[in-house]
Amino acid sequence: MDQLPSTPRRIFATLLLALVWAVALAAPAVAQSSEQQLTPRLHSMQLMDALKQGGYTILVRHMATVPATHDPSTFDIDDCSTQRNLSDTGRRQAELIGQSFQKLGIGVGEVLSSPYCRCMDTGQLAFGKAATSEVLRVGDSRPGTGRDDPGIAIRKLLDTPPEAGKNTVLIAHSVTLLYAFGLTSRPEGVAHVFRPTGLGLGRPDYIGIVKPGEWPVFAGIDVSGESADGEAGAGIPTKSQ
Repeated sequence: MDQLPSTPRRIFATLLLALVWAVALAAPAVAQSSEQQLTPRLHSMQLMDALKQGGYTILVRHMATVPATHDPSTFDIDDCSTQRNLSDTGRRQAELIGQSFQKLGIGVGEVLSSPYCRCMDTGQLAFGKAATSEVLRVGDSRPGTGRDDPGIAIRKLLDTPPEAGKNTVLIAHSVTLLYAFGLTSRPEGVAHVFRPTGLGLGRPDYIGIVKPGEWPVFAGIDVSGESADGEAGAGIPTKSQ
């Protein structure tokens, strides 16, 4: 039987080894995705009842912003006038969420936010407070690898238990949600609920999803005639964060 010359054999062996390594490196990511699944465990009022008990982390994208706009080239993190900010709809969404939490009896402990004005304003309008967190600022940074992966720090935040009887709220950007576990980031104002394990592994349990217009519905707040859903007319730019 003819054999390959030594040089082609070495090339073939190198390619085969590279393929084996590629499959091996991809396996953990596939396993994690399959294990996590991100299937909501609780819906509607079941989810609201769980939040009343406290012990959860709520990762929220900032509320609706001015349609089809991006942060200008003059962007300055310390100057809100140079940023894409909340629209009137977004400000009303935040206010309604705060009212909904109060009416439902959902306790809020820490509120951590990206330093962007649209995130800080969301926290202030909804909960009357917001502390800046650089971990949640990844909306303007590039994906990392290994220990530089910004998703690691985000997942650890999600896996940190809140104070007893309270829930932690994290306010960030679309890319932050994607870094966390590949979460959907639409519409603006969407919230994902996690139950921290407290093990420090960055593997919280995924519990459910709430769209901005659903909070007042669950709380029985009459919003007839208002556009507070965030799906229509809120302006969701494809590349906005």
